[in-house]
Amino acid sequence: MKRIVIIGGGFAGVNLAKNLADKGQFSIVLVDRNNYNFFPPLLYQVSTAFLEASSICYPFRKLFGQKNNITFRISELEKIAPSENKVILSSGELPYDILVLATGTQTNYFGMENVKKYAMPMKTFEDALNLRNHFLQNLEKAAKQQMPLSEKDCSGL
Repeated sequence: MKRIVIIGGGFAGVNLAKNLADKGQFSIVLVDRNNYNFFPPLLYQVSTAFLEASSICYPFRKLFGQKNNITFRISELEKIAPSENKVILSSGELPYDILVLATGTQTNYFGMENVKKYAMPMKTFEDALNLRNHFLQNLEKAAKQQMPLSEKDCSGL
């Protein structure tokens, strides 16, 4: 059996693993820094508290639990040693016959340093939770504020 190591558990990594899952000639190891897959198009609903975080996340081990030839490893890629057919992960080394890099994207600020410095990104699940907490904290602060009454506002009392 050939060992396929897939780095990244986003749409590309998960779909490749699922497509190869029932093919007996492969042993698949999916590596991701998180132990869950999430649905990025709904991040904005988590960040605005319309959806609970668990609504868009699904654990890898549960996703692939019925597949005998797929294992999951929570770790981060540190280095690729192509001459030795292995990857060095934050949790150790992992040999491979075929290596697939499906690491996703990075936020593009289009060269706008002020946006990069002051904006809150929403690319990851953690980003959405941070943004949600920021919104909720500011709403709580606003709810505590007392508006001063002017004489005009009190004239009808």
